[in-house]
Amino acid sequence: MEKTFKTLYQELNTKIKSIKSLSLTTADGFTLYSETGNGFQVEEDKLSAVTSSLTALSHAAAKQLMKSNFQSTFIETSKGLMFMTQTQYRNKSCILSLISGENPNLGQIRFYVNNLAEFLTTASLSAAE
Repeated sequence: MEKTFKTLYQELNTKIKSIKSLSLTTADGFTLYSETGNGFQVEEDKLSAVTSSLTALSHAAAKQLMKSNFQSTFIETSKGLMFMTQTQYRNKSCILSLISGENPNLGQIRFYVNNLAEFLTTASLSAAE
């Protein structure tokens, strides 16, 4: 059975409760896949633009200020967090992002999102629901 992005979202949501959004975006800001849940609504084009811009800034800061390679970045709020990491999908540079619900566990989110990012480097997702 081929995996769909919706299936990946559902599998991840069983491990990390209350995921609001999971998105795969090209590095230049175009949505490849996006899933939302728990009544959360977000405009895909805005999410893609934000993740692309924030990741580019994080990459530049890591390189110029810390003399190191970018791995991930996150935004923490009183209502959850947004975690972003770079990955490859079909040989294209992409950004995988997750928006959590309240009471997130950053270590758990980081672990599962990074594993999913690694999986995507060799995956070919089906467009079927």
